[in-house]
Amino acid sequence: MDKFLSFLLPLFLIGILSACTTNKDEKEIETPIENVEQSIDDSDVIIGNETENEDETSSDDKVQKEMALDVLAGIFEDAKTGKVYRLSDGIYIGKTTRKEVIEMIGEPEEKDTFDHYHGSMGNASYDLAYNEKGILKEARYFGTNVERQTNLGGITTKDLIENIGEPDQKREMNSTNETNYIYQVGDFELQFIMQEDGTTDHVNLK
Repeated sequence: MDKFLSFLLPLFLIGILSACTTNKDEKEIETPIENVEQSIDDSDVIIGNETENEDETSSDDKVQKEMALDVLAGIFEDAKTGKVYRLSDGIYIGKTTRKEVIEMIGEPEEKDTFDHYHGSMGNASYDLAYNEKGILKEARYFGTNVERQTNLGGITTKDLIENIGEPDQKREMNSTNETNYIYQVGDFELQFIMQEDGTTDHVNLK
């Protein structure tokens, strides 16, 4: 019996050692596989976020461009009747007097050859000029500084040509490196003063 136990004991110990070695090897193999899977998952999350951010930016740009083109369409439509764009209801080139303008929108912040109205809190800026009889003869629309890409800052020379056509005249303004795109709209002259970067600085209606 003792000899038989002596024979079995080494076999039993060998079996235990083999089992431990196998478990250790399996554990060491599993660990790097888990790390690789985790790395892949993290990479997928980053790529997904970048793609989502790009889509959101593209969508925002599209919305801003649509808003700017709506402004362009409104300016052109109002020019047909000589209406000053978005200043106040009932202010027209060749009709409205300075007294009537002041009654509607108040005294200007500054006065020289133009009455200057400075925009704030998303409101646009305007310069207004009157003839010797006190009747409005020219209005300059400067748009807003807040979210400018949704108004004049988003209107390019390409947008002008594609949406309202080629200008009747173009004048280079060497002193400011700007270009005046001039459209004859009914009885009125509509001017888009374009900057070197191809965006609109301001709009004149005469």
